Amino acid sequence: MNDELRLHIPTLEELWYRRGLLQDPDTMSYNKGCELNFDGYDNDTGCIDFPERKWAEWYAYFVGQEQRYYAYIARRSDGAFIGEVNLHKNQNAEWFDMGIVIEAKYRGNGYAERALGLLLRQAFEHMGAEAVHNDFEAERAAALKAHLSEGFTVIGQENCIAELSISRERYFRGKAVRKMVSAIADILAQNQPSIYLYGSCVLNDFRLGWSDIDIVVLTQERISAEQARELVGLRRKMLEAESDNPYYRLFEGAMLPLSAFVSGNSDCVVYWGTSGERITDTYSFDSFNMTLLLQSGRMLYGQDIRYRLKMPNRKALCSDVRTHYESIRQYARTTRRGIYSFGWLLDIARGLYTLRTNTIASKTEAARWVLENGLCPVSEALETALKVRLDPIKSQNDVNVLNYSETLGREIQSFADVLGEELKTTEI
Repeated sequence: MNDELRLHIPTLEELWYRRGLLQDPDTMSYNKGCELNFDGYDNDTGCIDFPERKWAEWYAYFVGQEQRYYAYIARRSDGAFIGEVNLHKNQNAEWFDMGIVIEAKYRGNGYAERALGLLLRQAFEHMGAEAVHNDFEAERAAALKAHLSEGFTVIGQENCIAELSISRERYFRGKAVRKMVSAIADILAQNQPSIYLYGSCVLNDFRLGWSDIDIVVLTQERISAEQARELVGLRRKMLEAESDNPYYRLFEGAMLPLSAFVSGNSDCVVYWGTSGERITDTYSFDSFNMTLLLQSGRMLYGQDIRYRLKMPNRKALCSDVRTHYESIRQYARTTRRGIYSFGWLLDIARGLYTLRTNTIASKTEAARWVLENGLCPVSEALETALKVRLDPIKSQNDVNVLNYSETLGREIQSFADVLGEELKTTEI
């Protein structure tokens, strides 16, 4: 837990610890052989001189500045310093660059992830950062794992250096997910729940203003009537406590016993959807969602029980594509005013992608793939749909986009013709 650690801004006199950290060959081994061009760097060990005569100048630059931050990572139990973190605003980009070093003798205890969480809180909740950025050697598997676990995504790699970033939106979304998971786990503490996140959040395709936060909670023990009543009102309860939080209302999915999920038998099910919450007795999980859960779903709590689930075959995927296709033919001949009307085009793109590749991609990735392969006869409409998905909040206030949204019926049906022909070929 993060409460095992705290960030401590050192006094000038406490810089003895930083000097020792920079002079420890085991701690600084990641830095050796980099041929850094500055005084005091030892290329053979990675160590850096930090003599006392330089402390005051360095301290004045880093400590107490609006766009720079430096702190020791301190253990609460005994006050021991176990590493350092820093932030500074990049002068050429809209992000803060960061650094983190865990002293060698303290590595392997999960401290990096916890310290990263504290540093991100500082950046986003106290310094107003729009994004935090880091880069390091891609071969540093432990560092990469720690960053990814705290919500960073890899945005590039060049010359064996991985470049990672986390946005302000992603940070606060992750915080909401952790709070929701904790609340669900508390209610179902005696039921041995396994809680999973899947869909756009995991595929790096979440867009605030369009996307949902998809979860599924599978329990070893049946959910009682009392627990179900508490769970069905949980979204509203959390939103009432944080009325300005944009994420709690976006959680969608179901909570039910694993046995009922696997067998399809009736049992107590708590369902959260776009239109509201309810207690029911069945839950349908189509092949698209099952594939996403098994291939890319992220376990947030409990034991991983996915080995008990079966990966859908191609026949099941094709059947669900056809179901989507028939819905498009029935309900999308005309469209309503609003950005979600563009979603029909993205659904068609993902259906085509699945039929051609036998895999499932995010809607954004599928739309790009369709455009790159020239499969859409109304490419302008699909390009607009892609732009809307990438920035839905801006699009909601764009009169031209909204006007276009209520005239999409013909383009959607033209694109659906392509999907229909692909289904005929597939089903022969």
